Amino acid sequence: MADGEDIKLKCPIENDYGSSPKEGVKRETRAHYRAMLSMYKEKMDALIANHDEEIEVVRLQAKLEILRDLIELSDLKSEKQKFEADFRLAQAKMADVRVPNIDLFKLGEPSMYD
Repeated sequence: MADGEDIKLKCPIENDYGSSPKEGVKRETRAHYRAMLSMYKEKMDALIANHDEEIEVVRLQAKLEILRDLIELSDLKSEKQKFEADFRLAQAKMADVRVPNIDLFKLGEPSMYD
């Protein structure tokens, strides 16, 4: 169903792209770069999430190494099993985080790599 705005417009194409070719290119370029910024924001959010999960894995791995050293001195097997379970869970979470790869050549921006 059309919006009330579409029905009232006499020239909806003119509203989308402007009245001159220069104005139309300007609007298309703006939309293009907004879309690229949105993709980069999504990629940065994924990288931050991935980094947080990597920190958690490294933290738990360090705890496990300390516990392995301490197990020789005392009986901490139950804590070791708990940390090993947490470590496996953290590794599984890290494996679930996906970082999108933006192909600038397909977007028509090969000069962004320079």
